[in-house]
Amino acid sequence: MSAAAVPDPQPEHALWLLKRAFHYGHRAVNDAIAGSGVTPTQLGALNRLLTEPGLSGAELARRLLVTPQAAQLALTALEQSGLVERRADANHGRIVRSYLTAEGRRIVRLVTQRGYRAEDEFLAVLSPKEQATLINLLSRLAKQ
Repeated sequence: MSAAAVPDPQPEHALWLLKRAFHYGHRAVNDAIAGSGVTPTQLGALNRLLTEPGLSGAELARRLLVTPQAAQLALTALEQSGLVERRADANHGRIVRSYLTAEGRRIVRLVTQRGYRAEDEFLAVLSPKEQATLINLLSRLAKQ
């Protein structure tokens, strides 16, 4: 095949680059929290329950952008680990509300610090101004 017949390489597309960046960032956080006894989805649930105590499983799923089944699995594991307490809603018998236990609050703060350090290290290839621009751009995309 002659050099003229070889097509130009395709430029990398924005969504593919976002996916790759997410993958590597997610892996960095996963590695940082490994051994803590919680998965990234469970950590997301703990973080959300720290700021919004009493969420139902369906509400938690919407906040975490996961299926209701995934949220339910995370909550069940967290409850079995003693990190979350679940109680029936006083006004709606079919709704179960979730709350962090004291141990859950301790773990979420410890593991979140590890995750934030990993995020900082991952983003260190960007200047503070570039990081702010990235956050601004991603925020705008996420609000669509």
